[in-house]
Amino acid sequence: MPRSRVLSLRVGTQVLAVDGTLAGKSVEIRLAVEEPRSLVSSGCYATAPAAQGQVKLPQLGGGWATFPELSLTGLTLAGDVLPAFPAAVVTEPSGCIVQLGLDVLGNAVVDLDLEARTVTLSPALPSLSKDLDQVAVDLTRAPDTDRLLVAVQLTGARATALQALVIGTARSTELAAIPARALGAESVIRAMQLAPEWEACDVPVRVRTDWARSPGIGVLGVEGWGARRALLDLGAPRLILVRPKGAPPPPCRDTGASAPIEPAGPREAEPR
Repeated sequence: MPRSRVLSLRVGTQVLAVDGTLAGKSVEIRLAVEEPRSLVSSGCYATAPAAQGQVKLPQLGGGWATFPELSLTGLTLAGDVLPAFPAAVVTEPSGCIVQLGLDVLGNAVVDLDLEARTVTLSPALPSLSKDLDQVAVDLTRAPDTDRLLVAVQLTGARATALQALVIGTARSTELAAIPARALGAESVIRAMQLAPEWEACDVPVRVRTDWARSPGIGVLGVEGWGARRALLDLGAPRLILVRPKGAPPPPCRDTGASAPIEPAGPREAEPR
């Protein structure tokens, strides 16, 4: 995506979802940096589309799965028709959803502004005002999937631990059942910290009991980044958190009762 695009986030969503069209029909488009390849839901078609082949993709819960693949054409984003690109056909619980993965997003900068309810895709980092505080958080890539990983300090009702999580923009925060139980975070994580004094408080978490094959993995959604504005530089890769200069850190409640447990990360490889 070589040129800048300013997109309005869909109302009522906690993920990077915007409006678009597919072959002239309205479609929800998600910017999905957690997906190595782009996806289109079968609900976008009245009848099963003709697949042009199959593709084997890594699953967040571990292992790999094979999906039919087609050339997606006629997708419009911000008034522009995107060039055709391969997309795996997946089943979604409802509606027509297209997820733009790393294969389409490339080395773009994803500039999220939750106050303005916009996300900007651009080829380079913008200049930031001197009236803003910022901190850069380095990311790594899982060597077998290319997914972006970040080390996060998680504090639950029972414990605190350092965990390597997958950066997610098309889904909210998720944890496998084993670390969720160990932390005491079966429904809410008290605090998530990517850098000192940059915390997200009381983050809802979805516990994935079906991720038994990868007991240490999880996904960090945008609500857990700890900033109302953030720039995700996919080329670097790094995540830059931004807030007004002098703004106080979020008032996370006292978590002193939580005992540390042995860190589960950071690591670079995702379990299969």
